[in-house]
Amino acid sequence: MILGSYEIVKQIGEGGFGRTYEARHILLDETACLKQNSNLTKEDAELLRREAKLMWHINHYSLPAMRDFFKAPDGSHILAMQFIDGKELQKVIDKHKSLEPETVCWIGQRLLNALFYLHNMGIIHGDIKPGNVIVQPDTHNAVLVDYGLASVHPRHGSKAIGLTALFAAPEVLAGKVPIPESDIYSLGLTMLCALGGDPAIKTIPPHVPKKFQDYINEMLLFNPMERPSWEKGDLVKRLSDIRQSEFGRRSTK
Repeated sequence: MILGSYEIVKQIGEGGFGRTYEARHILLDETACLKQNSNLTKEDAELLRREAKLMWHINHYSLPAMRDFFKAPDGSHILAMQFIDGKELQKVIDKHKSLEPETVCWIGQRLLNALFYLHNMGIIHGDIKPGNVIVQPDTHNAVLVDYGLASVHPRHGSKAIGLTALFAAPEVLAGKVPIPESDIYSLGLTMLCALGGDPAIKTIPPHVPKKFQDYINEMLLFNPMERPSWEKGDLVKRLSDIRQSEFGRRSTK
């Protein structure tokens, strides 16, 4: 199947909103990821267009880059993105049940760097969960994907346009405005899951070093104003310090 300048290699995902494909650019012979809205409505087309506009300005090693946006012959819209070659964190958890604490530590470092970049641009990701993290062990990178539920410069009275209830922060579930601390909460739950903990009751396995447990538990505080924030300090450095003290390394290599 051909969509615009891309030949579909295979379908890699499908949800309530649409489908995603691995594709090859016909002229460049380069791989891309295509996202297509399956419901041919103005509302879904606008959601995908909104995601494309948001990604237009993103340039970070732990975030996918936009490649193209166009309309298909059937009236659907296509968002072409950088293809992230790696393993979906949720599938890794499903297979291994838990990851080594230091592995989760460097994944957290990478994702916090991505959040610092997004938050400074006024973007709240809004849907951080293991299914939206691609891990690249060979390069020690972790990439945060899917901006379909992101908020840009949310203001008083703004609400999330959607959420994943298990990983959403309490204030988002209550219909309040998404804030950077909401993403911090969701990342904390994602790290907890990767460690083999239970996100429903927020338990962390006892073999995880206490300093690392304490860091994650701070991220999961009910009151967002009590959680770690960029205004209170360098969250990446704090996690790097924990990695140094507990595992003997601080860099993401």
